[in-house]
Amino acid sequence: MFSRAQKINISFLLLLPFFLGLLLLVRSSANAQGQTRLVLAFYYAWYEPGSFGPGRTPFQPPQPYLSTDSGTIQRHVNQAKAAGIDAFVQSWYGPSANQTQSNFQNLLNIASSSGFRAAVDFETGSPFFSGNGDRIQALNTLLATHANHGAYLRVDGKPVIFFWANWLLSVGEWASIREQVDPNHNSIWIAEGGSPEHLSVFDGLHLYNIAWSNSPAGTAATWAANTRAASTTYGTYKYWVATAMPGFNDSLLGRGDATIVRDRAGGSYYQSSFSGAAASAPDMLIINSFNEWAEGSHIEPSVEFGNTYLDLTSQFSSGFKSGSIAAPAPVVQATSPPVPTLKPSFTPTFGPSPTPTTIPSPTSTPTPTSSPTPIASPTPRDDGAIVYTVVAGDSLIGIADRFSITVEEILTLNDRTTEDILRVGDLLIIGYDDEVEGLFFPEFPGAVIRDDGTAVYTVKEGDTPIGIALAYDLQLAELYELNDGFNEGSVLQIGQQLIVGFRPIPQEVGGSSELPSPEPSLTLTQSPSITPNPLPTSTALSATETAEPIERDESEVTNAPVDDGSPNQSLGILPTVLGGALVLALIGGALLYLSRHY
Repeated sequence: MFSRAQKINISFLLLLPFFLGLLLLVRSSANAQGQTRLVLAFYYAWYEPGSFGPGRTPFQPPQPYLSTDSGTIQRHVNQAKAAGIDAFVQSWYGPSANQTQSNFQNLLNIASSSGFRAAVDFETGSPFFSGNGDRIQALNTLLATHANHGAYLRVDGKPVIFFWANWLLSVGEWASIREQVDPNHNSIWIAEGGSPEHLSVFDGLHLYNIAWSNSPAGTAATWAANTRAASTTYGTYKYWVATAMPGFNDSLLGRGDATIVRDRAGGSYYQSSFSGAAASAPDMLIINSFNEWAEGSHIEPSVEFGNTYLDLTSQFSSGFKSGSIAAPAPVVQATSPPVPTLKPSFTPTFGPSPTPTTIPSPTSTPTPTSSPTPIASPTPRDDGAIVYTVVAGDSLIGIADRFSITVEEILTLNDRTTEDILRVGDLLIIGYDDEVEGLFFPEFPGAVIRDDGTAVYTVKEGDTPIGIALAYDLQLAELYELNDGFNEGSVLQIGQQLIVGFRPIPQEVGGSSELPSPEPSLTLTQSPSITPNPLPTSTALSATETAEPIERDESEVTNAPVDDGSPNQSLGILPTVLGGALVLALIGGALLYLSRHY
């Protein structure tokens, strides 16, 4: 016979596996959301052989191809999968008869047979949308059809939808659209761009383009913190999708002062941006892009680089998924070879495109007045330089964002480097005026500033109303409102002049105490910061260009979930605590029972 103590010990040992299994089950469910380690890539399905060539794309594929060809799609899926990419995120113009619709259906079918996945990047400004009613219908169709395909990308059991140019519509409009399409958030909506306010409606955020940043790791860390902070603000989990880029060159697209050329520097920029993205502990990591040839951001094999960037992607993806990717390296500055600045002749064609009608204007948008409030800085100097005076809280990236220029342009104009410390009172040149045509300011690229502060743009060949609105951060309704007699039925004429905004004209020189605070969408929140576990083989991270530099130990990275203070993270601890309490209660009850009966 066993003694009472022996019986208690035996019973405890028999129950222990059950208790441990229960605890592991509770802990596993607490960590289920986010942190997928998925690697995605933006994908474009509107090419034809005439899309490529000198003057059209800065780099060339080994052979021009047709996006509608199933063999081409299969090749792309095979290449991406071999490089460690889990899914394509394809630009989609809606369910109407257009190439992106039919090609996406084909992509899903090919992905299904290849163990691959695909999701939609919803083009808010699609030429096939004449208003929000069309957007609602398109999203309803997407959720009822493509999103139910076995190969559609799902995270935490929900289909994922990325959005391009969601900032074309107000937060209020998106709230109305979401209420009509997906009020219970049964899908995951990822917004694009630097407007955390959209996270009141959307479930996550990504920065499509980071090529303007000399510190992609610092940029990723800042926006990861902004996204995690939104979880606390809005009380729901917000997904952070970090962006990696090999380089960028949109010099053939006629974007004027907004053009960005980011040299690849032999792969060092890709390494820095990819490892920096991984270090920000993202829920997903997305590459921009697999094949955006017009913007020179592709990793698809090319004449100039061969398979180099697919090979690098394989290496980086493997490191990211295993938690062993090297720390972000300093960005190597290199000079790009000159690219001929010829006007691109390729525009995706999908048959007759309807002229978009008025997009409702948000009621919160103030109407510019003809009597702007004077400000003291930036101020034109006698030599034509437009000078900005640095104030407390400024950073290079914040100034660049505010005046729609790049950090590199600020550094070049002022003979500075990223090592130079920005001090209150420093004078920074942010542009020059033009003595012949009028005053130019960076926030109105290509537009002339009249004496009364009116910004006027002259229509050029190839312009469209929505393209002009996008260039000046306007909604179509605002562009129409600024120009009497110009509406959705108007036809643009080359040489036509359109008002695209108003700029306060300085009335005094020097000082900056009256400069308005930056708009909320440009305010980068630092709380809470992301602190992933350290990485081996570390190189110190320089976050010079973040709005508020985040101090981080970047010597090693893993992608385990991070306690960032968000409600979901806090709630994630609660099941563990309750599980532990339950285990202790069961053990206590078992011991009490055994002690009384033996």
